[in-house]
Amino acid sequence: MFRGLYRLLVAAGDWRPRDFLLGVVAAELVALMAVVSLGFATFAAYTHFAASEGPVFAALVISVSYGMVAIIAGIVLARWHARTSHHEARAPAAPEDLELLLRSLGEAGNAQDQAALIAALRLGRDLTPMELLAVSLIGGFFAGRRAGK
Repeated sequence: MFRGLYRLLVAAGDWRPRDFLLGVVAAELVALMAVVSLGFATFAAYTHFAASEGPVFAALVISVSYGMVAIIAGIVLARWHARTSHHEARAPAAPEDLELLLRSLGEAGNAQDQAALIAALRLGRDLTPMELLAVSLIGGFFAGRRAGK
């Protein structure tokens, strides 16, 4: 979840509105054409099988074919997800990046700021992503209330 959010933020820094809009419109057009094509193909297959074998057989053949496609797609996605999560679990965190961050943040502040930073990093490691989200929302709420006064 946070990796996707990070990618979104990185992409937002290099954002070109015209290219983004053209990409979105093109992707929506392709998806719409694919859905319309699939609908017409389904209708053609149903009318062909209904004329030759009957409507019940036609509906059964089409539903089984869609079910098989869904099962195969689910298996492929599950294997892909397991493979990508397995590779991500292997990649160790670079401690030099964390140490560089701590040094740069610690040099600017006093000892109390450094202690608060260390406590926040320890707390961030111990909490789940949903708990971190809740803490950040609550902290943002209180900071907004304080800024409004």
